[in-house]
Amino acid sequence: MVGNRKVKGEVLPTDEITKDFFENQGFTHLETIIRNIPNKRMPSKNSPTNVTGKKDETMNNEYIVIMRRE
Repeated sequence: MVGNRKVKGEVLPTDEITKDFFENQGFTHLETIIRNIPNKRMPSKNSPTNVTGKKDETMNNEYIVIMRRE
């Protein structure tokens, strides 16, 4: 399971990076399942710029990347 973080307003596609890494190691991508994180400990929104009232969403989904070794 991986999560796609947002850094300075840009989403880092960790699920795609993970898939590409394993494909380069000889694995085959079968499926990526996206699930909501309903009971997470971190807030659903934060203020990454420290500007009062300006909020952005945090990580709300997890990605289950299913690969097969060939």
